[in-house]
Amino acid sequence: MSNNFDAIQNLYPNVVTVKVTSEGIVSAYDESMGSIVIDMDDVEVEIQRLEAEAVAAEEAKAAATAETEAKLE
Repeated sequence: MSNNFDAIQNLYPNVVTVKVTSEGIVSAYDESMGSIVIDMDDVEVEIQRLEAEAVAAEEAKAAATAETEAKLE
């Protein structure tokens, strides 16, 4: 859910609460619990972007670690 919430917050900064039903229906609300209409296609694209960003960060960290270890040998 964290990726889902992060993606929604990136696209809709006024969202403070996200609820997902057991059927997978996502509802988003602002601070006064007013319903916010969200486009789940856009959210899916943002989730993919965030996941790719996380993978790239992990790869960069691993490369930096390997480089440091190689210098120490």
